[in-house]
Amino acid sequence: MSSKVRKYITVVLFLAVSMVIYLNSNYVINNWNIVIIMGILSVIAETFMVKIPGIGGVSVAFAIVFSTIIMEGPLAGVIVSAIGITFCRPYVDDIGYVHILNTPIYKTVFNISQNILYAGTSALVYVYLHSRFYYLGDIDPVSAVGTMATFLFVNTLLMTFLIHFLSGGRFLDIWSENFKGMIVSVAAVGLLGIIIAKAHDSYGLGAVVMFFIPLMLSRYSFKLYVDMRANYYDTVKALINTIEAKDPYTSGHAARVGKYAVAIAKEMKLKPSQIDTIKNAALLHDIGKIGVNDNVLNKKERLTDEEFDIIKSHPSVGYDIIKDIGFLHNVMDIVKHHHERWDGTGYPDGLSGEDLPLETTILTVADSFDAMVTDRPYRKALSVETALGEIVRCAGTQFNPGIVAVSIKVLQRYEKDIESVNREIEIKSKALAAITDDTETVHKKDDKRLQIDGSQDKFKQDDSPIGKIDEAEDDDKGIA
Repeated sequence: MSSKVRKYITVVLFLAVSMVIYLNSNYVINNWNIVIIMGILSVIAETFMVKIPGIGGVSVAFAIVFSTIIMEGPLAGVIVSAIGITFCRPYVDDIGYVHILNTPIYKTVFNISQNILYAGTSALVYVYLHSRFYYLGDIDPVSAVGTMATFLFVNTLLMTFLIHFLSGGRFLDIWSENFKGMIVSVAAVGLLGIIIAKAHDSYGLGAVVMFFIPLMLSRYSFKLYVDMRANYYDTVKALINTIEAKDPYTSGHAARVGKYAVAIAKEMKLKPSQIDTIKNAALLHDIGKIGVNDNVLNKKERLTDEEFDIIKSHPSVGYDIIKDIGFLHNVMDIVKHHHERWDGTGYPDGLSGEDLPLETTILTVADSFDAMVTDRPYRKALSVETALGEIVRCAGTQFNPGIVAVSIKVLQRYEKDIESVNREIEIKSKALAAITDDTETVHKKDDKRLQIDGSQDKFKQDDSPIGKIDEAEDDDKGIA
């Protein structure tokens, strides 16, 4: 943990302690039964938070805290919030149940302090606004909106500072993404908190418990949606792995392309949402190969024009596979156009220049780079220096000239990693050759057949040292 993070957590802890002291000095709790019951419900809500990759956890605990603030005041709200985060036991994949006894102390301190601060500030805003707008009702809309806005602001602000100190990302970009991503959920959960408070006023604590059941059912429905997305990606990963497993030379290609593309995007200070889009597009960019006949996909000899047209169809096939999946709408065009060229001679639509989304051009560079620096059955890998030279040479024709410089800066960091990848590829290829009793096949390919020009036709030669570098990802076909 860096000194910045340590100092930040110390500041947050100091503010939280100050908040507790202030509230304890100025507010009292009249009904401890409410605090106990709501504290238990808060623990349950925090325990069954929904984990969202890349975002964190989403729970309905704010509804419990908000309703407590309305029913019993700021001090009760803070206590309920602190109880929930302290004694929850959420289950985390690959880790198991997480609780205060197996969590690093600094994480526990930050989580509890964060909850105290967001609950305390929200409660104080509610008390202040309600004292001025009480005539609008027992739970007036101005106070309700102000409380939810305060929770959203304080919660995202505290998390953004932590993420900023941990990752070094741009503060405003991180904060805006977190803020926008939570607006709808905070509004929905906050309204549920108001309903719970109204139920208590009308029917007592028993009604609160009864309303908590549909609250948790809404959480269950949301979790099903998140799990559906995760299952879809897991299925796609399995399909991609199946495709890559057919040839040791393409094993791990999608993951490597994603790593390079994300690193370039981060160096360019793109928004987290753009980076996430690029990462998902890298995973899915070759999903269309599922629709390509294995005999064509794995053919070692020169392709006919008809076979090459089949290979060129895989971006469009990939687009058709994912176009009707709502949460992939920002990925499908990148998948379709990752073989377009800056000069308009790519496929399938011949887009050029500024018509190509920035995310697409980043993926194209990463895709081509991986094709050049990894071994293929028909040639050994190019050196990183040579591959980077080709990217520079093709700036403005194949690649977006505006991203070439930053791409070179990023990609040259991976030289040692690439050496390891090629050693692994060599081991796998030798094992496959031994199994098939064809150990000489992958070593007798004529490298000259790969001297393909910068156009999309991989069989027209030019005078470049590697010729065609567009990673049509017909990996073992020489379209690298």
